[in-house]
Amino acid sequence: MHQAINGRKETAAQGVMMKINKLISGALALDSSLGRSITFFMVALLLAGVATSSWTLSRSWERAIEDTERSAINLSVSQARQAEDTFLQAELALRDIRRTIPAEGVSALDTQRFDVFLTDLKDRLPQLHGLFIYDAQGNMKATAFGKFPEITNNSDREYFVYHKLNGHSNVHIGQVISSRTTGDLVIPVSMRLSDAAGGFAGVVLATIRIDYFRHFYSYFELENRDLLALMITDGTALYVRPFPDDVINKNLSASPLFTRELAQKDRGNATWISALDHVERIFGFARLERYPLVVAAGYDKPALWTRWLKDSLPDLVLNAMLLLGTLLMGTIVFRQVRMNVKNQTELAALRDELTSINHTLQLMALADGLTGLANRRQFDLFLTQSLKASALSKKPVSLVMLDIDFFKRYNDFYGHVAGDSCLRMVGEIIQKLKLRNSDLIARYGGEEFAIILPDTGPEAALFVARQAVTAVRMAKITHAESGADQKVVTISAGCFSLIGSGAEDEATRLKEGADKALYQAKIQGRDRALAAQD
Repeated sequence: MHQAINGRKETAAQGVMMKINKLISGALALDSSLGRSITFFMVALLLAGVATSSWTLSRSWERAIEDTERSAINLSVSQARQAEDTFLQAELALRDIRRTIPAEGVSALDTQRFDVFLTDLKDRLPQLHGLFIYDAQGNMKATAFGKFPEITNNSDREYFVYHKLNGHSNVHIGQVISSRTTGDLVIPVSMRLSDAAGGFAGVVLATIRIDYFRHFYSYFELENRDLLALMITDGTALYVRPFPDDVINKNLSASPLFTRELAQKDRGNATWISALDHVERIFGFARLERYPLVVAAGYDKPALWTRWLKDSLPDLVLNAMLLLGTLLMGTIVFRQVRMNVKNQTELAALRDELTSINHTLQLMALADGLTGLANRRQFDLFLTQSLKASALSKKPVSLVMLDIDFFKRYNDFYGHVAGDSCLRMVGEIIQKLKLRNSDLIARYGGEEFAIILPDTGPEAALFVARQAVTAVRMAKITHAESGADQKVVTISAGCFSLIGSGAEDEATRLKEGADKALYQAKIQGRDRALAAQD
């Protein structure tokens, strides 16, 4: 009986299926060869339409990712340039202050005059919070605020301890601290002061306001969870938009940015989950060339997906309508779909081409990366300007060319790292010469340095050159292969002067004349200065 019931159910189901098949066959005219051909063609068109729509949306999402990656790296590079300018201006201000400190040291400062000098210098640089000078015990000797705070000894600060323990005179950028003068969050940028013997004599400090970066970064139109960060290369966060200040000084060294990306390249883009809030972002990053800092720009990937989905909604609806039209109108609608896809592809290609044209800020470095002196480009520009001014004033321009004696032997004996250190020390010694603000000291190239002295005759130029030669010799930088009795690093100098007339070859004549005098100094035994007259 059960078998009979099951047999009747199967027969009924088969009957239903036959009726459905008959309805579909009648609606699509599958009984005819033309119907079957049209059905096959329409199914093929439908599948092709679905495949094409899926590919187009996939490519659209990939382009959105690519555009965001380009935006991220461009934003990070531009902000790296901005940060480099900001800290370079602070460094130049510190070097200017260090040059102005009397040779007798910090103890000889005219506090009132230096307070006015520091205040004027700070007012010209909007990023600066303050400028300070400390003696070897950490006592504040001068400040751009005009009055001393309650706590005037900063010997406990990280930057002070750093310079006390490290003998180099390069700039040091520390973690964010709270100013003891105003309570503001600031980034300390500092330099060591050394006495004539190279001993620790104090610190000159510039502080950069965190609010300066906060205000600058607020100009960019970013979404709520988009990120823009300035960090030290050890992973310390100096400022991160849009996070609160409690992330400042947080160590992010476990982030893929430091564990993976920066180990491979100085700039680029990648996607990872942020160590701050565990949000997946599309990052662009750029390491600063001159300072141990890195800038990262991150775009919220989930938010990008939401925006893309919202922006693509019209495309999704349109594709659905086109697929429906494909079922109703056949090849004509399919042709329209293909034209639409082609147009979208062409527009996307044009957008990619336009997007790829970016305006990357190309800054010409004004300072030599090794010594911190003016570089060759600045030297050439300044020399040209000085000769033009000389042609108007009829006052001479003097050029002093200086060359380290037996520097190749130094490099061969001590190694190139020590050679670079020697170049920096010689540059610092020349920098400490008592020159005018209108004079320019530059690294000319290799082991050669140059001093341009506007409105200066040959006698005064020779005096400056002899000062430089003596200063380097008295520094007593060990040079076992110097060939001289004292076994110290020495330099030779050549001077040449002329009055500008507007001729095109004046700069060449001036350089050739100084170079010839330098050559004669070398021939006559080195460690001396000679002058030649036009």
